[in-house]
Amino acid sequence: MFLLKRLVTSINKSLIMGITCILLSIGSVSVFAAANAEAIQTAATAYQTIRTLRGETPINGDAIGDAYAGALQALTQEVDTANNLKLDSDILAAIDEIRDGNEPSLAGQVVDKTLHRVFYQIVFNRMSDIRGQFQNKTTEELSAMTDEMVAAYQPIAATVARANQVLSADRLSIMEGSNAAADVSFNESVERIRTAITKNNPAEDAGVLAVERYVTRISSLTRAYYNAVLREVAGAIESRHSDVEEMRKELKEGEIFYRIIESNVARDNPVGNLRIKARLTGDGSDLIVDEIVSDLNLGMLGRARGEMANIARSGDREGRMAEASGTKEFAEIFLPDLELRMGATVRSNLLTALNNLNSAVKADDAAKSAEEQAKITAIFDDYEKELNLASYSVTSDIALVDNAVTRYKAIATALTKDPVDADAIVAAYGEELQQVTQFIDQIYGLTSDQDILAAVESVKNGDQVALAGQTVNRLLQQIFAIGAYNRTTLVFDNFDSMSTDELALEWDRAHSAYQALISVIGGSYKVLTDDKLGIRDGINPDLDDQVTLAFINGREALSKANADDRTHVAIARENVIIPAVDGFLKGALGKVGELINNRTSAADKAEVNQQEAALLYRIVEAFIAQDNPGGHDLIKDQLSGDLANVDANSIVSNISRGIIGQLRRSLIQSAASDKQVALVAAESVSLYADIFLPDLQLRLGAQQHAEMKNVLQDLKEAVRDDDSDKATVAVASIAEIISAYENELI
Repeated sequence: MFLLKRLVTSINKSLIMGITCILLSIGSVSVFAAANAEAIQTAATAYQTIRTLRGETPINGDAIGDAYAGALQALTQEVDTANNLKLDSDILAAIDEIRDGNEPSLAGQVVDKTLHRVFYQIVFNRMSDIRGQFQNKTTEELSAMTDEMVAAYQPIAATVARANQVLSADRLSIMEGSNAAADVSFNESVERIRTAITKNNPAEDAGVLAVERYVTRISSLTRAYYNAVLREVAGAIESRHSDVEEMRKELKEGEIFYRIIESNVARDNPVGNLRIKARLTGDGSDLIVDEIVSDLNLGMLGRARGEMANIARSGDREGRMAEASGTKEFAEIFLPDLELRMGATVRSNLLTALNNLNSAVKADDAAKSAEEQAKITAIFDDYEKELNLASYSVTSDIALVDNAVTRYKAIATALTKDPVDADAIVAAYGEELQQVTQFIDQIYGLTSDQDILAAVESVKNGDQVALAGQTVNRLLQQIFAIGAYNRTTLVFDNFDSMSTDELALEWDRAHSAYQALISVIGGSYKVLTDDKLGIRDGINPDLDDQVTLAFINGREALSKANADDRTHVAIARENVIIPAVDGFLKGALGKVGELINNRTSAADKAEVNQQEAALLYRIVEAFIAQDNPGGHDLIKDQLSGDLANVDANSIVSNISRGIIGQLRRSLIQSAASDKQVALVAAESVSLYADIFLPDLQLRLGAQQHAEMKNVLQDLKEAVRDDDSDKATVAVASIAEIISAYENELI
């Protein structure tokens, strides 16, 4: 019932917001027009009211909701629209959690820290607009935008002003370091911006703004929230053995703070990003500060390298000045850690080189710029070697599988040629690749080898080469997918009876097989268009990196050093198999989308798209057919019949119904008396839900998507903490949301 209340509340809010949008649209005024300084100040006042309300006992969710509505919500929606985020939904879902008494203290942290992100993003956006619109806007207009940036900065100024957080000398804890004076840096930067927008020397002033964009955004704000994450991690470590509730609060703060800077880490360290997120949502037992700092800094190091690489690509001095500034400002974030690992002299040398680089670029001295970049690159490379990073280490002799994967990759490369390199395909299918195929055929009673040989023969004869080549490609992907499934399952089933070395051999084989699947598992989600007639790209869920991290985690558990290592292997296995299923399903949907786009103008291409979709779907069809046999048959009919009958909405709906069946089975198991079984089941529930959550958001809305993410996390926490009441509520909530979603499927 409590979920029903939430849904009704959401509907009421939607109606109110709809009326508001209509009223605000009168006179061509957009509800999401950029807020002026006065509106931002009003939003900041509302934020301070919410902070006060959070300190009351009990926390009044209705009062927080009232304070949020109005200028603060409008500002949040502006950020959502400009940056393709769902912060408003996250905040509304958290306010509902407070109203329902569902861990209101933690929900309050979500509201508070998400609002930090709103103000942070407004500062980012306004600074980008000031630089981007410098040529076209008047000084008065640019001054107003600067005022807006400063107004948005005020609510987060205290966070920006706090000290650096650094590793202790033994790298076992986090301690307060020197004060970076990021607030002073921000304010001084604003003064330089105000001078530049007077346009007394437009060419030089544009360069100043290019540089200051990085000073305000990176060395001030991003560095401040980098330190905020580490500060909360330090607090969680300090309290994890003495005050579990305080630890959970610190972790929740760290989790939401991390979302603010996550994109800066994920771009160049996607696996490390996932590892950080897992630890901030875990039970606190695996908070290894050296690894967290290393993962954060590899991301920042990647950004610094990227900015420096862009210097050569920039077409003008202003652009080169911007990239040189970005190099320095990202590097400033990890300089304290670099000093700890490499010494004060190296830090000084790096800082000197960074300053020299900026001077050289400003002077348009390409030779000096290249010289300083070489020095910086050498230090960056040495620093990366000092970081404590996650990686997969193979210790077994797996030459057979490795060579099979190499041959497969040769085929995949041949298929990218125009025309297709038929000779390379014929040459590659044999020896280890054929041996692995025959081995899987023998175990599972398949005829893949025969089917591949027939397709290779078609390629050799020039008979429908594109279609035959893709048949080879997808059949081999099926072989490697089955191989990864088979070996990870073997490890789990025989965990107690096999030695660590024997387990490692099979896990290494599975990991090797997975290397052939990265291209199909990686990439963006494929989701229905708004009219549900086609398929478009969604967000990139980083499934390939999720699987990579699962292999790393599972490999570590093979040591049998901990009593629950078998459970860790089971969870790792689920994080290999289910995201792989997700990857093949999105691959199939991607081909369905291409088919729909091509069927009226390029029927030959559409037929190849249809064949690929059918082959990709066949790899994982058992996950759909088990609980939705009728829908499975409909999908197969559409992927083998008339192109005109392919209906994206029908295929997506039937995939979701099949996955929902898998989820419900795991949901039942999450209540098992055996805690280890329940833990694995709760993980599976979340992983299966991830497959259809993008479609759920399309059909039910962003707030229900946020609600679902929250209760999925609640279920994992409840099972982990033996909180049966919380688990019961979470299970009921998941069931009700899924029921509402099913009602929207065709």
